[in-house]
Amino acid sequence: MKHRSLLTAVLIAIVFPAIAPAGAQQASSPAGNVEHGKALYRETGCYECHGLAGQGAPMTGPRVSRTQLPLDAFLNQLRHPVNQMPPYEAAVLSDSDAADIYAYLEQIPAPPGPNSIPLLKLTR
Repeated sequence: MKHRSLLTAVLIAIVFPAIAPAGAQQASSPAGNVEHGKALYRETGCYECHGLAGQGAPMTGPRVSRTQLPLDAFLNQLRHPVNQMPPYEAAVLSDSDAADIYAYLEQIPAPPGPNSIPLLKLTR
């Protein structure tokens, strides 16, 4: 039941950020070292399921780049994953290191649109 209420709060924060409980919102992105987060993302194997750019894949793991989750929800997912992701306890990945990974994931630029790729443009 506790997980259901947390999941509900996270979903509300994502879909309706203006009405989310005050604790579910972040005033701004947490400070984190993007370069260290990038190195940790690769060293801890996050890329193996979520892709090198955090793009995710249907059979391995969801997109994590440009995440809309607040840091607290991100940490909760790391510590208590809902699917087959292994848990990353604080003894394995500190909150500071997780914040660095979070900062890295937030700053990954969006991929180019299909219309900006010449080979994908339809010719008529």
